Amino acid sequence: MLELLKIIHFLALGTGVGLGVASMVLGLRAAAAQGPAVPALRQAQAKLGRIALIAIVFLWISGLWMWQAYNEGTMETLFLAKIAFVLVLTALSIDLNLRGAKVAKGGTPVDPAYAKRSGMIMGSMSLMAVISAVLVFS
Repeated sequence: MLELLKIIHFLALGTGVGLGVASMVLGLRAAAAQGPAVPALRQAQAKLGRIALIAIVFLWISGLWMWQAYNEGTMETLFLAKIAFVLVLTALSIDLNLRGAKVAKGGTPVDPAYAKRSGMIMGSMSLMAVISAVLVFS
């Protein structure tokens, strides 16, 4: 069972990080684009964000399951740091997805500077979560 959980966890991690990078590229292209391409790029970016949030959900499910089943719920300092990084990542992903949903319903577009800053923080949190996980579980 541990092997299956690890496979799910690593696939979700790869999916989430890959979609985050793809979303960043779309954001940069949208910032440089003009005309009808901009809304299409932003819609694609929002779609990737929704799929990435699903990957984060799979990370939470598989990660908490492995932690509880195989580490008996012990909490080391580095593990708590990893959870903090993932909480920030999750909160920003949810926030951007909610903002995107409002935009889709005709709301005010997300401030590009906020989206860019959030994306950079999310990338940093992903990196820190992976580093702390490697240190905790090695």
